[in-house]
Amino acid sequence: MSDVSRALARFRKFCRFEPETGCVVWTGGTTKGRGHHIPYPAFWYGGRRWFGHRWAAKFIHDVDIEGLHVDHCCPNIPKPNTLCVQHVQGISARENRELQETRKRFIYLQVGLLCYDDLYRYPLGPPAGDIPFYECPDWLKGPIE
Repeated sequence: MSDVSRALARFRKFCRFEPETGCVVWTGGTTKGRGHHIPYPAFWYGGRRWFGHRWAAKFIHDVDIEGLHVDHCCPNIPKPNTLCVQHVQGISARENRELQETRKRFIYLQVGLLCYDDLYRYPLGPPAGDIPFYECPDWLKGPIE
């Protein structure tokens, strides 16, 4: 078994699938390091700490993240979940700053969040009677060792 395979088996132990959103949410340790004020997944691999969403992007989703930021791009909820390791994409630092500014424009209403633009499928939640359920991704299936 390769180092990445062993690490993936360990990574999966700290993940929970949410069929309502299609997200795989990190349940393991978190960090607020590097100037962040919200929690990010923390995963130890190759002798150093990785942000879990970066590790997932590189080793699970095969995204080339060299020189890029990894964005949480959950398409099925109004605000991206920083603990989601399923919906990630590599973007430039500039794109990341622009998205952060756009996401700051959320309007909080008594009934919930109002989402911006058309970046998400259901800006105000799914239409009544049309609640989607998603299949668990293949990488998360199987016995946990």
